[in-house]
Amino acid sequence: MAPTTRNETDAALALVHEGWNHLMSQRPLAAWGSWRRALRVEPGSAAARQALTTLESAQELPLAARKTYRFRQPRTPQQRERWEVAMRGGGVEELDAAADVFDRLVADAPDDVEAWFNRALCLAWRGRDVEAVECLERVVALESAHDVERAVEAWTLAEVLRQGGGAEALADDLRYACAYPRDGVGADDLIAAFPEIRRIPTPHDPTRPDAKAADVEVLEWLDRPFPDADRDDEGVSAAELPRVLATIYLGPETLRLSSPCVDGLERAEERLRLLVDDPGDAVERTAAPLPLPFLDAAAWTARFREGRDPADAARWSREVVEDFHENRWIHRPRQGLDGLSPLAAARDARGGDAQALARLAAVVRLREQLGARGGSASMYQGYPFDRLRRRLGLEPDDPASVDSADLGCASPWELEALDAASLEDHALIDAFLSARGLGDDAVTAPLAEEILRRRPEGPGRVAADDLAAPLVRAAMRADRPGQALAALDRLRPAAPPRQARVLDVWRAEILARVGRAGEAADVYDAFLGGDDPVEAARLALDAAETLIDAGAPDRARRFLHEAARLAPRRGLRGIEARARRLLDSIGRD
Repeated sequence: MAPTTRNETDAALALVHEGWNHLMSQRPLAAWGSWRRALRVEPGSAAARQALTTLESAQELPLAARKTYRFRQPRTPQQRERWEVAMRGGGVEELDAAADVFDRLVADAPDDVEAWFNRALCLAWRGRDVEAVECLERVVALESAHDVERAVEAWTLAEVLRQGGGAEALADDLRYACAYPRDGVGADDLIAAFPEIRRIPTPHDPTRPDAKAADVEVLEWLDRPFPDADRDDEGVSAAELPRVLATIYLGPETLRLSSPCVDGLERAEERLRLLVDDPGDAVERTAAPLPLPFLDAAAWTARFREGRDPADAARWSREVVEDFHENRWIHRPRQGLDGLSPLAAARDARGGDAQALARLAAVVRLREQLGARGGSASMYQGYPFDRLRRRLGLEPDDPASVDSADLGCASPWELEALDAASLEDHALIDAFLSARGLGDDAVTAPLAEEILRRRPEGPGRVAADDLAAPLVRAAMRADRPGQALAALDRLRPAAPPRQARVLDVWRAEILARVGRAGEAADVYDAFLGGDDPVEAARLALDAAETLIDAGAPDRARRFLHEAARLAPRRGLRGIEARARRLLDSIGRD
C-alpha cells in the first residue's frame, strides 16, 4: 500500500472534523459516513478510527443511533441483474454516486424495497435526513404487509433521523419554550403568588466563562407542593409527587418558560398570565428537537423529596416510568405515526393497518432502547417495555415479563371485555385506574358506577374527583345534568378539602350551564372567604367568566369586582387587568 500523502491526510482530517460536526447536530449516521470516508482516504487514520469507536460505545445514545448499518442485498435473480446493470458504470463507492444509482433503480422499479432502503442509508450517511426519511416511508409502505420486522427496523432508523439537524420539521421529541418581557417581575414575586415555585441552582454555561451568576436566575414551577413532611414516604405514591410544569429562566429583560411537555408549559403559562397582563405579540414561542440522549426527558419531570430512602426512590422511579408511558405518552400525537397518538395508531393497527402496526412497533422499540442504556438503569428500574406493548395491543417480545393478571397495563380491548360486576374489589379498582389512564369514559364510567355501588363513599385508592370525572362527563354528553349533579353529591361528603373544592367548581359550572346561575353563584361565594388571596382572586375570575359564558353577566359583576379588589394584594396584574376589561365590556353597575 502506497504511503499516505499530505493532501490525503489533510482531506481525512477534514472529514473527521465534519463527522464531529454532524454528531453535534444530532446526525450520528452522517458522522459515521464521514468517518468511514476518512478511512477510505487515509486507511490508517487514527482519528477516524477513534471517532468510530467513540460512536459505537456511546451508551448515552439509543442503539439505533450508534449501530452499524449495511446495504441490503437483492432478493431475486431478476433484481440482482437489474442492480448489476445499474452499477456497471462504477462509482458506487462514493455515497452521492451510490445514491444516484439507487435512485435510478427505484425509478425503474418503484417496488424495489431494498433499493429504497439503500438509498435511505446513502442519504443518511451524507446528512440528508429529510430525504432519507422519505425513502424509509416507502420501505414501510412496501414491506410492512409481508415482512413486519424489516419494516420495523427501517422505521426505527427513521425515528433517529427525524431528530437530526436539518430535519427539525419532522422531529417529535421537542423542548418547548416561550419568552415574556420580564416587566419588573422578580423571583420573589413569582414565589409569593405561587408557592409551588422553587429556586434551583443556576447552571454554569461552559460556553460563557465570563458570564456572571446574576445574569440569570433559575426556578422550577411545580404542579403542586410536596406531600406533607410529616407523612411517611412509604405511604406516598408517585402520583402524589409534584411534577415540573416548566423551568423558569429569569434574565435581565425576559422571563422564559421551558419544558419538554407542551401541556406542562401551557399550564405554567396559564398561571403566569394571572400575574402578568397579556403581552400579546411580545411573547416569543419556540420549539427545538431534543438531543438524542434526552429523547425521554418528558418522562423525568417528577421531583422527589430530599433525604428520601433509596427504596422509596426506586419505587417512585418505577411508578413514574409506568405512569408516563402507559397513561401519558400514549396520548401524544407523533409525526412518526402520521400525526396520530400511539393509542390512536394502536386502534388502526388492530383494525388491520399493517403500516400503522410497523410504525407503532418501531416507535416503541426506540423508547425501549432509551430505557436499555447503561446510564438509565436506575431511572427505569427494569421496566419491561412489554407492558407498553400490551397496553397498545402489540405482540410482546417476552410474554413472561408481564403478569397477565396485572390490569395496570391492560389494553383498551382487554378492559372493554371486563364484566365489572364480577371483579374482586382490588381488581375493580385496578381496572378503573387503568381505564382512567386511557381516557375513555365509555370504559371508565361503568367501572366507576360499580365502585360507587359497592362503596358509596368512594374507595381510598381513588381520588373523589378522579372517580367523579367520567361519570360527570358521560352524563353531560348524554344531556343529563341532574345525573351529573347526583354523582357529585354522592362523592362530595367524604372528599378531602382539595378534592371537595374541585367537585364544587364542577357543580357550579354545571348549574351555570343549565341556567341556574343563582345557585352557581351561591356555590362560588363559598370560595371567596378563604385565607389565600391568590386562590380567591383566581376563583372569583373563573366564576365571573363562567357566569358570563352562561349568559348571566349581572351575576358575574360582583365576582369581577372581588377579583379586581383581591388581585393587587399579591401583585396579580393579569387577574386585575382581565377583571377590569370584563367589567368594561359588561358594564360596571
